[in-house]
Amino acid sequence: MTRTRQHMERRSSGRQVADHIRGLIFSGALRQGDRVRQDMIAEELGVSRIPVREAMITLESEGWIAIEPHRGAFVHGLDRNSVIDYYALLGHLYGLAAEQATERGDPAGFAALAAAERRLCQAEDAEELLRANEQFLRQIFAMANSPRLSSFSRLMTGIIPGNFFALVPSTIGGQKSGVAAVMRAMAAGDGGSAAAEFIRMLRSHGGHVVELLDARDILWHPAA
Repeated sequence: MTRTRQHMERRSSGRQVADHIRGLIFSGALRQGDRVRQDMIAEELGVSRIPVREAMITLESEGWIAIEPHRGAFVHGLDRNSVIDYYALLGHLYGLAAEQATERGDPAGFAALAAAERRLCQAEDAEELLRANEQFLRQIFAMANSPRLSSFSRLMTGIIPGNFFALVPSTIGGQKSGVAAVMRAMAAGDGGSAAAEFIRMLRSHGGHVVELLDARDILWHPAA
């Protein structure tokens, strides 16, 4: 039994299957127009067809695949506008959380946020950066104290499967400088500027992701 299959048996869910299929598309193992064979995916991961069907629904809603009646699911690929819009939305979501956190946070919360920001800016590799970034974002949402915002953040499934900073290293410098700018604005009590910095940073990330996906031939280009 493979390591992948052992892992999936412990965490068998539609979300995990969807992550796996995104990874296949991102790596080029599945390309535009290829059929996504649900039986083969279920066999490879050691799961029933139920989570695979759940994954198909999720991936179709995200634009990764197209489901054709009586034919099956086929890789569609993402279009440029969808990627740009995704990161713009993410920037606005994080920006709103930062704005609310600036208003609602207490001294202990700001101290924890500053510590997370220092760890992020001092991170020496992509794995350390990812962990520090997740901690920074968790702290912002905790300070915002809004279950609805936290719920929206969980719905924003990442486009890049795996460690974002390892796969899109061109974003690392912008992430560190952007988070430092967010922290400065929040520490100064300027939630609006903190929101603007998040929006700017995530828009830049979207541009880098478009370049990467285009280079990997994952972007879908509609006919002129």
